Amino acid sequence: MDMELTSLGVAFTAGMLAVLAPCALPMLPSYVAYYMNLDEDERSLGAILGFAFTVVAGFLIVFLVIGLLPSFALNKVSTRLEYVAPFIGALLMLIGLASGFSDVFDRMPAVNVSAPLKAGYRSFFLYGVGYGAASLACSLPVFVLLVLQSATAGGPLRVVTMFMVYGLGAAAVMVPLTLAVAFSKDYVYQRLVWLLPRIKKINAAMLILAGLYMIISYFT
Repeated sequence: MDMELTSLGVAFTAGMLAVLAPCALPMLPSYVAYYMNLDEDERSLGAILGFAFTVVAGFLIVFLVIGLLPSFALNKVSTRLEYVAPFIGALLMLIGLASGFSDVFDRMPAVNVSAPLKAGYRSFFLYGVGYGAASLACSLPVFVLLVLQSATAGGPLRVVTMFMVYGLGAAAVMVPLTLAVAFSKDYVYQRLVWLLPRIKKINAAMLILAGLYMIISYFT
């Protein structure tokens, strides 16, 4: 039970980190600018929530297409992958240290997709797909570890659950950010400018803590 909760926690954390991946961060200012330029009569809570979750759906579909089938395959052919949990934890810590104290991930190729030009679900979905593709360049090592982790989940339904929790982690960042920007634009813009240079360290700390927690949970 503890390992299952740990796995879900790692998936949730990985989703959050993927949204904040250095390769994808250059796309955030244009997304923020879109909401900052909305008129007051265009700020409908329902529409803004719908667009935020549409972005998350586009973001998640990239990772589902790449990772879901390999997870199912590994889940079918191996019953011993749970024993790699401490190694996954150690790799998460190493990736955290590398991302926090080196520029190895800063040199990864970037994908640039413009923010939605109009308020339509298709535009926001495509932006989410582009954001996911951009994030993948930096978050691929962690995502590969998530695929291995999901393969130990115990069955196809639990594999799907792991990926859904990954999407919830992404939503936990994107949805509050969208709401905050849409309704408190000046304050959030100032906080975002302050936060962006520090996100790299925050990412690293979360990866290290997630990896450490996996190792401790496995042995205890």
